[in-house]
Amino acid sequence: MKKILLIILILLLSLSCSQKKQEEKIQLSFWQFWTDPEVKPTIESLVSEFEKQNPNIKVTLTDLTWSDGHEKIVVSFSSKTAPDVLELGSDWVPEFSSEGVLLDVTEEAEKIKEDYLMWEPVTYKTRIFGFPWILDTRVLFYNKELMKKVGLNPEKPPQTWDELLEYSKKINSLKPKAYGFGANSFERHRLYKKFLPFFWSNGGKILNNSWTESQINSKEGVEALEYYKKLTQAGIMDTQRNLDEIFKKNQIGFLISGGWLLQDIKENHPELDFGVTLMPKPKKDKGISASFAGGEYLVISKDSKHKKEALEFIKFMIKKDNCLELCKNIGSASPSAKDASLDPYYKDNKYLSVFQNQLRYAISPPPHPQWVYIEEIIEKAVENVMYDKKTPQQALDEAKEKMDKLLK
Repeated sequence: MKKILLIILILLLSLSCSQKKQEEKIQLSFWQFWTDPEVKPTIESLVSEFEKQNPNIKVTLTDLTWSDGHEKIVVSFSSKTAPDVLELGSDWVPEFSSEGVLLDVTEEAEKIKEDYLMWEPVTYKTRIFGFPWILDTRVLFYNKELMKKVGLNPEKPPQTWDELLEYSKKINSLKPKAYGFGANSFERHRLYKKFLPFFWSNGGKILNNSWTESQINSKEGVEALEYYKKLTQAGIMDTQRNLDEIFKKNQIGFLISGGWLLQDIKENHPELDFGVTLMPKPKKDKGISASFAGGEYLVISKDSKHKKEALEFIKFMIKKDNCLELCKNIGSASPSAKDASLDPYYKDNKYLSVFQNQLRYAISPPPHPQWVYIEEIIEKAVENVMYDKKTPQQALDEAKEKMDKLLK
């Protein structure tokens, strides 16, 4: 009987110790935006693998949405309830790094900086406040079937502004059965990404070098907006989601879109006869094939009680192989690791190789603390021109005035 009691006592002590160890686990909170049912399981799988490799750490995932995620993050920092680790879009990082709420990770970042791309958005006053995770850009999708219908060579997509406009007008003559160019209607955080590539490719600069004055209404800027207006008139205006759907139905000739559309076509519309190409240049001998350089970054709250563990988690998530696993589920996104483009997944795919090439000419907006509000001003200017409320010159003059006030 004593023997049995001893065994029971040992079991109870063992259980108590086990529970104590469980309670002693470090709880790491992580806010992220990958809610797509095709993608989130990969996030969960990577988190599980990290926990296996670090049994003393438990990572709690919280999903955010792009519609209200920014507001929730702002509130969390102001109320001192921010998570240990969070994902920020490239154009959001400067706002928070300048407010002093993110952990300065310069020393850790410098150790791996040469192996990763696009540090600009997380660099503020020479200090680094985060790590590049996933990079992406936009390319020009084109419908080969519609090009053939109007007598265009489907193997020669437009390479210049004039060609894109001319080809769009030809296909637009088929409306309402088909439209030339798919232009974004006003959508927050989207519209500026469609206009700025034309602005940049024409040599435009949003701010001067000292960030004290806007140059949005320069000759190059006005030319770009005049052209963009003509392009929107040679097609249909709608939300990005609807434009993607219309393109998949063989009803749009040319559309600026991202990897999500490529993945959708691959999975649900493999019969679609389409191609992707670099963004057009102003002229064959002028400008560059500029596009928007976007990305997702991982940052740490300055008030985190688990800074060391948060750093370890981020290092794990941005490792090339882990990130590649995630990017394969996303579609065309690329790991921030420099040598990722050499992986056969990108190199041997005729579509993904275009995205990789486009990243070479992609440009990030200036990492100004007020960028989120600057982009709103730019989007309003473009919207006013698209809907004939103002001329390009008027809209950009007004935008400059508003931006200059923000920059003071």
